[in-house]
Amino acid sequence: MKTDLSISRRDFLAKSAGGVAAMTLGSVVLADDKVKGANDRINIVIIGSGGRAGNLMSEIKAQAKECNAVITGICDVYRPNRESAIKRVKEWFNNEPRETSNYEEALQWPDVDAVVIATPDFAHSPILAAAARAGKDAYCEKPMCATLDQAREAYKAVKENKRIVQIGTQRRSEGGFKAAAEVVRSGQLGKISRFIIAINVNQARWMRDYKKIKQEDVDWDRFLMHMPRRPFDPMRFLCWHLFRDYTNGLPGLWGSHYFDLVPLFTGDLYPKSGVAHGGIYVWKDGREHADTFHTLLEYPSGFLVSWAMALGNSSGGAFTIHGTNGTLDCMKYELSGEGGSGPDKIKEKQPLPKLLGDSHMKNWLECMRSRKAPTADIEAGYAHSVACCMAAEAYFSGKRMVYDHNTMELKAG
Repeated sequence: MKTDLSISRRDFLAKSAGGVAAMTLGSVVLADDKVKGANDRINIVIIGSGGRAGNLMSEIKAQAKECNAVITGICDVYRPNRESAIKRVKEWFNNEPRETSNYEEALQWPDVDAVVIATPDFAHSPILAAAARAGKDAYCEKPMCATLDQAREAYKAVKENKRIVQIGTQRRSEGGFKAAAEVVRSGQLGKISRFIIAINVNQARWMRDYKKIKQEDVDWDRFLMHMPRRPFDPMRFLCWHLFRDYTNGLPGLWGSHYFDLVPLFTGDLYPKSGVAHGGIYVWKDGREHADTFHTLLEYPSGFLVSWAMALGNSSGGAFTIHGTNGTLDCMKYELSGEGGSGPDKIKEKQPLPKLLGDSHMKNWLECMRSRKAPTADIEAGYAHSVACCMAAEAYFSGKRMVYDHNTMELKAG
């Protein structure tokens, strides 16, 4: 399948300068096919109302008055979460939101302009694609997908239906990373050869008290969606992060935030090849995903991204970018000549300029009115999807994976 991604490396750098895209999508319209005026309300439905959604709902509340937005519906397969979210909406907005456990029903509700998708990973892209085809704009939590097939489908639906989509990789809206991106794009580091990123946590991440989940509170069939049918399993429901059916593991759950920054910093959208290794070395608790993981991704302009995560020890975290003139430490937000050489070597250590961060949610709400591409648009979502899926498939298959830009597919090579 050959698809025109319609964006070059140069275009991507231009549109992501300053952390907010400036490229418009033409005469795009909102869900009701009428351009919204400043006094028209944006009606939003929350799909998936658990812990992360609670944070996103609070962000909508904080921007509601200025952006004239309101939550008008809650969709969740878990009744307690749904009821809790409905209570908050009533208190915050003084309205009675619709409710359902069926996202397809929610997408058919009248007067809905947009949806927030905060479900488990395997549901992100399928619901995003359905929302786009229903004419809804969307805020979709990261990672955008669990498989690259899902990402392609969502990408195509969003582009064909000209929807405004913000992906929840909010680090690109943070001031420190915006400043780091400016430094990298300025060329001060010289020729960049590698990124070294390591995230370490000493805990059985995502193992939760699943025994408290009651079957009568769960719409199990709606939870499974397109996944294989199986008897109700409270562990799979609450601890879905641990199972291959529902996510691609550490690359998607955590790596997506960092893979998303590579195109922002460099303009290289997709890695061209990758390898990975790891295993379940510490937490023998029934999880199917590695608790210790390391991937190396090679990018077309000639640099490696080393990304590792471990759940058995919390020391040794890192995020450094290495060039011929020096090193940028994105954890300390510090630029130095460490490791550099030659006449252009950075002379002194210097802190990055302090830039203000932006509200990722407010950016999306504003872009729904302006019809400009938001900070983490569908192009950014698809780019991090390629990296996440490449790393995961390299680990699952034990093979070096390559990305074919023309077919938008991953294959061994």
